[in-house]
Amino acid sequence: MSRFNWAPAASRLLNGILCVYKPAELPTSRVIEVIKGNLARDLNALPCYKLESKMRKVDPTYDLATPMVIDESSPVLSDDLLEHRLILGQRYLPDDIRIQSLHNMQRHSSGVLLLGVGRGVFQLEHIALSRLLRVYHVRGRFGLATTNFSPKGKITERTSYRHITRSRVDRVCAAIQSTSKIRMLKYAGIDLQSQEAYELSASGLLRPENSQSPPILYSTKCVEFQLPDFTLEITSINEFCDYFKNVIHDIGLQLRSTAVCTGIRRLRYGHFELSHALLRKHWNLESIIDNLHQNKSQMTAEKLCTGLILQEHNQPEEITDGKGSAECQEKNITA
Repeated sequence: MSRFNWAPAASRLLNGILCVYKPAELPTSRVIEVIKGNLARDLNALPCYKLESKMRKVDPTYDLATPMVIDESSPVLSDDLLEHRLILGQRYLPDDIRIQSLHNMQRHSSGVLLLGVGRGVFQLEHIALSRLLRVYHVRGRFGLATTNFSPKGKITERTSYRHITRSRVDRVCAAIQSTSKIRMLKYAGIDLQSQEAYELSASGLLRPENSQSPPILYSTKCVEFQLPDFTLEITSINEFCDYFKNVIHDIGLQLRSTAVCTGIRRLRYGHFELSHALLRKHWNLESIIDNLHQNKSQMTAEKLCTGLILQEHNQPEEITDGKGSAECQEKNITA
């Protein structure tokens, strides 16, 4: 039984950031559609009109000769028929609920997905400006080459993979991570041999100025290796799913073999982890409202304001200490 007894009061609580677990083979647009439908269904199951009452219980000794109310909900007074549910229809429709996603994932990928509900849509911009890091588990398989770097594509080549070892995969991952760190400093227009480059690297985590820069990998390591399958844990920013497919393909080529990407799973988006994400079976009114309330603690200025930010084209920037950037302090982002 729902703990809410008045639909308008429950609908006013649908504002904030919602964290859900997106299943594989389910498009982001379909996720939003399912959540909207579930919310509209649960809201309409509650009393939502002023003079609406629940169905009356029938006494076993009730006189059949006396007229009785058999509809699901009945008005209190006969003069209030214009406010009856059977006349006005359902009060809440899926299209009335505003939900927007942040950094969509492709159909075959899964993991943590952030959604803005109601006024929470405007908070998505704050999260995007914070340039939070994302952690993925990317699975690959050696020995195959396809047209789209995935197992569902047309196979173009089969190669041997018995010569590949865990240590070789680790060396390739370390080379990829080193190359990405060099690229970060190049985006800032800083000489790699200068003292400034050393100080920036030692001061903390560097982030690009905006989402228009190429993907940057902060960490790449092999967490599971069982030929022909392997799994990489990648911490990145400004990434997209097709880029991970290219990374898996390049790793196969560097190891004198081929590889395809068999799965992409997002484990963490900034401070939002798998423990914050709602599974599909929990996409209902009560669980969503609870999740919106819990996620308010993740929307504080201390968590949204990240540290040093790389500026492209040698633009000047005021760098603050580890508490956050000057940009976030000026905007005074609150929950």
